[in-house]
Amino acid sequence: MRMNAVPSLFAVAAAITLSACGPSIDPAAKADIDRQVAALQPGANAVPAPAPGMFAPMPFAVGQWTRYKMTNDKNEPSFITYKIVGQDGNAIWLEVVHEAYTGRTMQKMLVAFGNRMDPSSVEIRAVSTKDAKGRVQEMPAPVISMMQSTYRSAVSMLVINWQGLPQESAAVPAGKFDGCFKARTDAQWGPWRSVADSWSHPAVPLSGAVRSQGVDHPFTMELAAFGTSGAVSEF
Repeated sequence: MRMNAVPSLFAVAAAITLSACGPSIDPAAKADIDRQVAALQPGANAVPAPAPGMFAPMPFAVGQWTRYKMTNDKNEPSFITYKIVGQDGNAIWLEVVHEAYTGRTMQKMLVAFGNRMDPSSVEIRAVSTKDAKGRVQEMPAPVISMMQSTYRSAVSMLVINWQGLPQESAAVPAGKFDGCFKARTDAQWGPWRSVADSWSHPAVPLSGAVRSQGVDHPFTMELAAFGTSGAVSEF
């Protein structure tokens, strides 16, 4: 099944990977990434298929986290971690950590989700970034307001509807997931377009994402680890 979707987790991650052509390679960062890749082992965890009629992801909760290994078109690995590090009223603090050969960067966003199936109900209330040198920048409210649609795209992977999708098993470093919902997404993130086959499972917190395989770019993304508690902020 082909889905013309809003930008997915995979489109955003692919854009990060494909556009990472500015900073030069940091030898220490590269060594750390290569060490982490070498330590990955085939997952022994076996996750059963979702119960019939279960098309929705698990509810958000502070402490949830997911970590993915990505490989770009140059066969360079990187890692991206999503985690919920706090809550403010009806909004969650979502933190994204990207570890690449060029260093470690982070983004923290306060996001209110009116409806997990309706991207137009998402409201971004605060945004902070941290670059590879540890410098933190908080986005002014007028900038956030002006770029609301762009920031909304960055979290659209958390707006989910799996109903009607075919199901198929997927094996990744985090384990074997039976009955994943499989979709082909055709999505856009800024100037970057990404067509990908993706597999998702409701046992995985946040987006449910298990694996993605690029169709128009040689890009892969695999769930390396996940948890429903224990996430802490790195800002």
